[in-house]
Amino acid sequence: MSATYEQLADILAEELGQLREELDPALTFDDLGFDSLALLELGVVVQERLGFLIEGIGLRSTLAEAAALLDAASATAATGPAA
Repeated sequence: MSATYEQLADILAEELGQLREELDPALTFDDLGFDSLALLELGVVVQERLGFLIEGIGLRSTLAEAAALLDAASATAATGPAA
């Protein structure tokens, strides 16, 4: 898996109480028992730890999809928004 997925998995385990060994890229946040408040908390933690906002993640998003969105947000933060 990508480094971004690994960072996401670390955040889920260290900050949000998920068992690291049970995380799988195909799992959705709903599968993990998240609700909208938990997704909001994830967004805050990601912003604190990685320095950028994540958008477009919902309860039916998989961890792999979330990692891809984080990759895109990271690239945008590094290069600036497209003109």
